Amino acid sequence: MRYLMYGYLLIFFVSILINSVLWVRAKASTALLIYEIIAAAYLSAVTLIYFTPGWADGINIWFCLLIVPLVITDIYMTVWGKDDWICPPGFEHTENELEMARIAAVIFVAPAYISGIMLLLQTCFGS
Repeated sequence: MRYLMYGYLLIFFVSILINSVLWVRAKASTALLIYEIIAAAYLSAVTLIYFTPGWADGINIWFCLLIVPLVITDIYMTVWGKDDWICPPGFEHTENELEMARIAAVIFVAPAYISGIMLLLQTCFGS
């Protein structure tokens, strides 16, 4: 399972890199881009920490608690946020394509959310 998650993280990283390039080229919201990069870095870190043996031992509860507001913010922005939070300005899309992108975004990031929540539970309640 660990190597499967490492593969997931590689795909996650490449998709964030491509997404960041698209947002920069579209000259879209810098604040949203910075948030996405920080959120992706944190989600990657918690997933890597959770699935790498021994790494979770040195993690404290405060680092893990960041997953709660991050998941709430991400899901809010993806599901109920403005359309230009999903797709950079200048890209043509139909309403159906935008809804599919919202669903795909939540499903794609779900393993990282779950890993972060599992790391939080492991930190709070022990192994």
